[in-house]
Amino acid sequence: MMKTATITFQNTNNFGAALQCYALQTTIKSLGAENEVLNYTSPYLNKSYKLSVLKEKGLVRYVLGMAYAMLRAPRNKAFARFRKLLKLSKPLDKQNISTVQDDYDLFISGSDQVWNGSLVGYDDTYFLGFVTDRAKKGSYAASFGFQNIPENLKAKYKELLGNYKYYNVREASGVEILKNLLNVDAHLTVDPTLLVDRSHWESILETPKVRGNYILVYQISPSSKLIEVVKRLKKEAGLQVVAVPFIMGPYFSYKPMPTIGPAEWVGLFANASFVVTDSFHGTAFSMIFNKNVWCCVPKTESRINGFLSLGGLTDRLLYPDTSIPTCLTGSIDFANVNKVLDEIRNQGKNTLNQMINGTE
Repeated sequence: MMKTATITFQNTNNFGAALQCYALQTTIKSLGAENEVLNYTSPYLNKSYKLSVLKEKGLVRYVLGMAYAMLRAPRNKAFARFRKLLKLSKPLDKQNISTVQDDYDLFISGSDQVWNGSLVGYDDTYFLGFVTDRAKKGSYAASFGFQNIPENLKAKYKELLGNYKYYNVREASGVEILKNLLNVDAHLTVDPTLLVDRSHWESILETPKVRGNYILVYQISPSSKLIEVVKRLKKEAGLQVVAVPFIMGPYFSYKPMPTIGPAEWVGLFANASFVVTDSFHGTAFSMIFNKNVWCCVPKTESRINGFLSLGGLTDRLLYPDTSIPTCLTGSIDFANVNKVLDEIRNQGKNTLNQMINGTE
């Protein structure tokens, strides 16, 4: 049986990162291959909030990093519980990572922003620098986290990425970056969370401790538009508001959920009556569970826009200058959405199958 290993950000207390890690491993195993998530965390990530990196990050990024770290701290216990669902390799570090290259038949970078070098201090481990055999190197839904590689970093990225056999990325900008940088034709692939169907997510979720019907708010950036939509939807629907972890702005009539983990997070989406979000994964799980969702995003956002356009739901996007619809409780017809989800799920699985079976 093919033995595979994935490398991603499995130790961060971020809902999207944890769920995509779990989903990719689950899908690979469902395709008949063994999989372990490499139990590795860049030393840079462990020191990213120390004063020594303040100069490198700049004050704004440093302060935001500190704020997010404090925000996620209450989730530690719940995330640790969820990570028990993962099959991890032995603990690895920079000194012993190269010793595992003969233990697996295929290594996969992704998903997540594993190719955003600034997040990990350009640690080449996430670019599979420890693997010498090109035939063993692939990626799935890997992301750069930016639109273009700065001129002064092109040589570095060319060195880091030049020796993969399979290039599969999650954004169209990544396809273009690899074409310009290496003249390779990368494949655009679906986020791993969409490879797992509704019934499987229902089998691992934890039922939320919320009585009655509710509007779920999952917000990752400040937005006055989102708060206004929540206020109007609450008035129109007559439902309570639940937020993960809390609403960023002047709104206080809701139930915050700061300590939940990924299983409870999935449960909140599965049981919500409505969802208001500015997150891709918030949108994705709203589609998986067929929830009426409103997505409040900036004009520059493209990932949620592209995803909703597949199901013909761009009318669910609300930009800062968009008028809020007079009726916010109307239902989405999910027949076409579910058909599209099946199609992109199969496409993603086919891509993984090609890597597992050694075909281009």
